[in-house]
Amino acid sequence: MSKIPEQKVGKALDYSRQLTLPDDSSAYNRYREIVAKMLDVNGWQKIAEGISAEFVIVNENNEIQDRRVKKYDFIRIDIPGPGAPSGGGYDWVQVTALDQTDHQHKRKTFISLQPCPDPRTMDEHSAHFFKKYTSSNIVIKQEDNRVTLQYAGRNEVINSETEHLMDNIRNFLVGIGAKMGASYPQWKALIDGLAK
Repeated sequence: MSKIPEQKVGKALDYSRQLTLPDDSSAYNRYREIVAKMLDVNGWQKIAEGISAEFVIVNENNEIQDRRVKKYDFIRIDIPGPGAPSGGGYDWVQVTALDQTDHQHKRKTFISLQPCPDPRTMDEHSAHFFKKYTSSNIVIKQEDNRVTLQYAGRNEVINSETEHLMDNIRNFLVGIGAKMGASYPQWKALIDGLAK
């Protein structure tokens, strides 16, 4: 089972919610509902109330994939404001881990996203305002009558040393906003939306 990467550099961002249900069966049903919503990445914008980035699963040709997310999928992110020029106006992440475990009365689903280049290019730099070793991790756990939802951003470092001057300027401005707390409401809104 994959786990949240160790925090080594930059900033970390954490948010969690815990739901207590009447019994194991109710908790299991709620867990399944939450996981189904989490795996429907294309629906995240509807789940997160307020101003929200649009997350869309696409293939390497930037064609939208209308299905549940899978490991190694590319996710195109349209955040409010200017997008990354090297990413065709978008930020890009790839699903680097997607694991589920199911033991009696203990269940866990884990997804990890990391910045990556626009899959249509051969660029080595991530088309994202954070560097490629940054990760966004979501963990949904059910244990007995409790369901826990957790977001963990790790190693958040601004991606301002690419070969593209306009990317560097844009990434610095967006990255500073994110490090100063602008990304917190986005992930909080998603976790809160999943918990509903």
